[in-house]
Amino acid sequence: MPELVNKVKDSGDTELIDLYHNHDLEYVPNGGSIDLRRDIARVIYDNELSAEHILVFPGGQVANQTAALVFASGGHSIVFTPGYQSTVESPQWAAGNEGVTKLRRRPENNWQVDPQELKGAIRP
Repeated sequence: MPELVNKVKDSGDTELIDLYHNHDLEYVPNGGSIDLRRDIARVIYDNELSAEHILVFPGGQVANQTAALVFASGGHSIVFTPGYQSTVESPQWAAGNEGVTKLRRRPENNWQVDPQELKGAIRP
């Protein structure tokens, strides 16, 4: 690492060196580091959304599981198969879930969701 640090110093980028030395290297907090969330707010949302309203996940599976825990708890879920395993399975892990209905997409229907099947799976 010293040769990379020296190369950056030689380029005169002292700000990058300061960030390197003053940034903690511990595990990132759940939801993402505040500096990353601020950058996302600035670059993607033009600061119309604040860092406090942004969550960062280490991958799609964790995001799917988190969403399932929030939305499937205390209610009935409908999932589509075939699908990503964590998307299909996660709702049944949510505490207080009231069941999961799996609707199968089929090649003869170009893998599209059948609206009538979906309507029939909805529970009040």
